[in-house]
Amino acid sequence: MEHIRPEIRIEESTPLSGRIVVGPLEKGYGVTLGNAIRRVLLSSISGAAITAVRIEGILHEFSTIPGMREDVIELLLNIKNVALKSFSGGTKVLRLEAKGPCEVTPENIIPDSDIEFVDPKAYICTLEDGASLEMDLFVEQGTSYVTSERERPSDLPLDALVVDAVFSPVRRARYEVQDARVGQRTDYERLVLEVWTNGSIAPEKAVTEAASILQRSFGMVAQGLSKDEPEGTDNTDSDGSAGDKSDADGILMRSIKDLELSIRSENCLLRGGVQTIGDLMSRSRSELLKIRNLGKISLREIEEKLEPFGLDISGDDHSSEEKMKEDEAR
Repeated sequence: MEHIRPEIRIEESTPLSGRIVVGPLEKGYGVTLGNAIRRVLLSSISGAAITAVRIEGILHEFSTIPGMREDVIELLLNIKNVALKSFSGGTKVLRLEAKGPCEVTPENIIPDSDIEFVDPKAYICTLEDGASLEMDLFVEQGTSYVTSERERPSDLPLDALVVDAVFSPVRRARYEVQDARVGQRTDYERLVLEVWTNGSIAPEKAVTEAASILQRSFGMVAQGLSKDEPEGTDNTDSDGSAGDKSDADGILMRSIKDLELSIRSENCLLRGGVQTIGDLMSRSRSELLKIRNLGKISLREIEEKLEPFGLDISGDDHSSEEKMKEDEAR
């Protein structure tokens, strides 16, 4: 049977929603792919969320703050809905200070280079004349949805209030399988994916990340089974490459966190939009050095971490490498 490579088209794309069409697919693969991608979209896409709040003078969520229109429970609900991006691998603590009369929004939060708010004017609360609000916001990375009843982190201040954390940037996802025709054959399918996000990730990027997660998971199963095959089994591909290409593809899809870089180097790469080893390999030395706060020492560390994988950053400009050696010699 002739294999037809499916095309992927982005039919609609906004910061909050997208419609992606994949096809033609063999019969039955629309549901197979659609269901798997949808489940991963809703459960495994990483994001950032405010997980705890420390409010000056408040010890529990059933309190009220003088001069604030909302009570503390309403305040926490509004904070939970604030969408943001974090370029830091760990916990970040943000400071919010406001004095009434005013509407409090993320614009009242002291700026942090590792945090970006999707909507800086998102409503948090209203303060009357003479009222003030000071609080610390704890931001973490995670997946899915975690309730406030989870185990309290040991390093969290005793007077901090834990918030339900909506880490997943994907709000909704659905798929539809349609009939497709190729030439005279009508037994093909077309997969239509619709994704809605909170704006911290583009819908098409969320689908790409979901597909990468599935690819890594299936790859682990395949690699695990291939190790158990008896001696004498021929695993070489038709071109004699022994699966080298699929192994390489699997490495490129892995997160840069797998390189176990220093926090500084990892954060620099994340801020520069480098999420996977494949993203890293697509950049040259000179392009990496243009990333804010990523210097020669970090670049050298990255190259050392890539060596065990048999990978080397593109040396399109040997001048940067020579310059590093010259600076080192000095």
